[in-house]
Amino acid sequence: MNIQKLEALITAIDLGSFSRAAERLGYTQSGLTHMMNSLEAELGFALIERGYFGVRPTKEGERVLPRIRALVAMERELSEDIRRIREGEGATLRVGAYSSVAMHWLPSIIESFRAEYPDVAVEVTQGSVSELYEGVAGGRFDLVFVSRNDRYPCEFIPLRHDRLLAILPPTYPIGERRSFPIGEFEKQDFLMPSFGFDIDITSVFDEQGVAPRAIPTLVDDPAIVSMVEHGLGVSILSALCLRGQSGRVLCLPIEPDVSRQLGIALAPGKRQSETLRRLIGHARKFTESFETEDNQ
Repeated sequence: MNIQKLEALITAIDLGSFSRAAERLGYTQSGLTHMMNSLEAELGFALIERGYFGVRPTKEGERVLPRIRALVAMERELSEDIRRIREGEGATLRVGAYSSVAMHWLPSIIESFRAEYPDVAVEVTQGSVSELYEGVAGGRFDLVFVSRNDRYPCEFIPLRHDRLLAILPPTYPIGERRSFPIGEFEKQDFLMPSFGFDIDITSVFDEQGVAPRAIPTLVDDPAIVSMVEHGLGVSILSALCLRGQSGRVLCLPIEPDVSRQLGIALAPGKRQSETLRRLIGHARKFTESFETEDNQ
């Protein structure tokens, strides 16, 4: 049984007119009449009658009309489900992110996204630079929130710059200074952050020709802050990484001003479903208005 014929039947009955139904559905009136005649011939009884009153169902038509409506509604729901599956809706979006992004950005981004797509699950995994870039390139993630890194051939969508700050012990002699010359890191014990943040910092030092005594670490950002607080060295963290930190350290902007660019990385040539595009849109909207707390 052709579902288009059933939809045309319901439309004609609801509008009470073949001409109006044909106009709405984009058929000629003769074409719609032919469809109804064909449907009635297939069923073996008349479904509608026409007269001065327009179009109305016969007694037999009245009897089967509720089931026809239910069948058409189910077909529409099935078509919508198929469309949503093809578009990536109703599935799970796999997102990777730095811990700082997962803590300070993603809750708000996912909250607004889920208001639009409540049936789409968002699975979040924290990771290092290499884990995230390699994960999205290999299909483990649909997208990742990372800092720009040209070592990986991924599509990168910039969101905003994340300012880098000098992290100094509370007793560090800064006087009245409001910034920290990057050359002052030279020859100092420098606690190098891990999980790939060292790549961003090393590139800054290389560009500026600065060579501190780097002490590798395998600890998270709060541990770096605590180590600096206890006078074990100096370091660099971003404004986003420092958001909400309570350690007694001095945080100064670096001179010249330096930052890392945070954004979204996608696998090269990845087809973006509608839900993926919308999640990216929510991320853009949120980061446009996000305010950092970098002690400026």
